[in-house]
Amino acid sequence: MNIDIILSRLNKVQKTSKLNEYKALCPAHEDKNPSLSIGELSDGRILINCFAGCESKQVLDSIGLSFEDLFPEKLGDFKSEKKPFSSNHGLKLIGYESSIILACAGFLREGKELSEANFSRIVEAVSRIQNVLRVCGL
Repeated sequence: MNIDIILSRLNKVQKTSKLNEYKALCPAHEDKNPSLSIGELSDGRILINCFAGCESKQVLDSIGLSFEDLFPEKLGDFKSEKKPFSSNHGLKLIGYESSIILACAGFLREGKELSEANFSRIVEAVSRIQNVLRVCGL
């Protein structure tokens, strides 16, 4: 449904300073000052919120609409992008793996030889850091 159709069913509609956002009297309660916020997202979804506390269903019922009317005909075949870890977790991992590399660099600076296990751990640390960067698109 188009936002203009929804706006046509409301009273005292006013454009706000934000793009595609309006306010109006809430039809679900005795409203004297506009307390209903109506906005349209770039994908066509429409958001409504009564700042006086009316439930969205009450607002929609009072103007003869349903939740389905807040969505465009077809949004498309969207799949949520599932990342294997959060950005915060990725940064922590990079910090930890960097400390492993630094510790091994300290051994080398002191003239000590790296064991096969320590060398393997450095390779693993670099691989894990590169994996985080790849997943982040870097």
